Amino acid sequence: MTDFSKLSLDSADALFGALKDEVVGTSSKWFQENEAAISGYLRTLSDAAMRTAEALAEGRIGAEQAGMILGDQKATLEQTFDFAQFMTLALAQKLVDGVFSIVGWAVFKHTGINLFPELVQP
Repeated sequence: MTDFSKLSLDSADALFGALKDEVVGTSSKWFQENEAAISGYLRTLSDAAMRTAEALAEGRIGAEQAGMILGDQKATLEQTFDFAQFMTLALAQKLVDGVFSIVGWAVFKHTGINLFPELVQP
């Protein structure tokens, strides 16, 4: 998100602006990457549950079979929620990495001290 080669942090406002841009950019990218997948999973699962209920109501499947199918769908829904939680944790890690990179560069550019040896060179 942040172009460190052009990063100029001459004031607290510039630092906070860079931090805000990093958080907004990273979060927006994460949302674009994950929104379609998660909503697609939920749409597919809800459609499958409706088709299962219709098949049960029409007598195409029995109650035991419907119960097994719905149990599998419930497990898949729980996995989808686990995936969403994991991806949210991955987002949090990216945000922390971005914030520390900006702070690290601010310190490095003003003092010459590299507090974070993992800083990516611009």
